[in-house]
Amino acid sequence: MIKYLIEGLLNLVFPLDCKVCQRPIRESAGYPVCDECLKDIELIEEPYCIKCSKPLSLTTDSILPEQDFLCLDCKNRTYSFEFSRSVGKYQGVLKECIHLLKYHKEKNLAKPLGELLTRYLLSYPDFLKLVEVIVPVPLHEKDWKERGFNQSFLLSKIIGDYFSIPVREKALRKNRFTISQINLSREDREKNIFQAFSVNRPEEIKNKKVLIVDDVFTTGSTVEECAKELKRTGANKVFVLTLARSV
Repeated sequence: MIKYLIEGLLNLVFPLDCKVCQRPIRESAGYPVCDECLKDIELIEEPYCIKCSKPLSLTTDSILPEQDFLCLDCKNRTYSFEFSRSVGKYQGVLKECIHLLKYHKEKNLAKPLGELLTRYLLSYPDFLKLVEVIVPVPLHEKDWKERGFNQSFLLSKIIGDYFSIPVREKALRKNRFTISQINLSREDREKNIFQAFSVNRPEEIKNKKVLIVDDVFTTGSTVEECAKELKRTGANKVFVLTLARSV
């Protein structure tokens, strides 16, 4: 409280600029993005793929009333997780916010982004009932040392604290360093991340319904490797929730 009061007083004299729209932020909420920009985040709405949450369109996915709402990718592959859901599209304001959090170390942005996830879960109580434990996608030790935090854990903690669901930060471990998945093809992503994870604490996930939390779902390669290991080591069912979905 005192921290935010001090920030608020400082902003009256030296207003911060929003790092998305560059306009002054008159009332600080503790993070460098204005409320107007946060309201511009484009949420994913129906119709979307019931497996991976990719937004569907008539032109690319040939949606017919009698069809299951599966995207073309999910019709041609299988996953170890039951389904994945994403809050918004990985573009515009949401993409900027994720980049600020991950690459510019704006840790305070975890708060509004985590609240986006909690509001999403509040809108889908049936989804929430499926979750017994939350497991964030882990970082390799080298990435953690460079960044200083795991954004997936910060988001998981906000969800876990709000809904009183245990967060098992150490249940999964990333065994080896991998290059960035950005700009890699689906095939190269799968090769890059193959067998990169292992279950570190099987007793924390055995016979549990596990929710994997990550920031972005692109091809699903990362969360699939995590889900595969969780299932192999005794998880009952695995679900995925990400902040953003690449479209």
